[in-house]
Amino acid sequence: MEIKEQLYRSLVEDARNDYLSRPRSSNSKGVYLTWAEDCQEINLWTYWQGIGNYDASIMLVGQDWGFPDATSSVMQNIRDINSGLRGDYEFDQVSPTDGNLCKLFSVLGYDITQRCKDLFFTNFILGYRSKGFSGNLSHEWLTTDAPFFARLVNIIEPRVVICLGKDTFENVQYACTGKMKHIKNFNAFIESTQNPVTLPLLSGKTTTAFAVAHCGTIGTMNRNRSGKNGKLSSSHSLDRQIEDWTRINTYLKSAT
Repeated sequence: MEIKEQLYRSLVEDARNDYLSRPRSSNSKGVYLTWAEDCQEINLWTYWQGIGNYDASIMLVGQDWGFPDATSSVMQNIRDINSGLRGDYEFDQVSPTDGNLCKLFSVLGYDITQRCKDLFFTNFILGYRSKGFSGNLSHEWLTTDAPFFARLVNIIEPRVVICLGKDTFENVQYACTGKMKHIKNFNAFIESTQNPVTLPLLSGKTTTAFAVAHCGTIGTMNRNRSGKNGKLSSSHSLDRQIEDWTRINTYLKSAT
């Protein structure tokens, strides 16, 4: 077993054991986090892109997964991968997030309906909600998992980390630097010269973190906010996000 794989497997085991030993710290709606019984990777999202990709150039980081419904086709798919019955993850073709991700990764030249050895997907929060899929985020969940994310990014050492959403971007910076820098106007930051940021790795290398909007329905509508008061748009257009990802593509090409 190669050293990166050893480090990764140790991280997965440590994260799992930590979750199983934690007190159930719940949010305002009484939702708590737990480890998904069927998760043998660092995150369930890693089953889509990331299994064995310890040298991936691009790491995609979301916020959290939600509730892992054991009866869903996605979880059955993951159990089949664990048991060796199938090799590839079947993404949710109905999900707005998954559909939009496919379009955005095509900007970078990737077809993520197929397994890509150069990509690694994970959520920053490694646990799973006891119920529900979104809302009422406890920021304690993010800061508690920061050390595990720091270990992960230092194992993979990607050239680029793409952070979906404001909280994700802020906490990726926190995990790598120990400093929390809050962003007031996320849309303005995405378009500013402050984006991307260079983050240090333990090896002495660096990674480049890009802030982008979450590509789900609400994230897309937020990215399309306009006017002095930042009114929430009803537009589901990906045009602005495609521009954001085009800047990532330009960076990747210039860095080769």
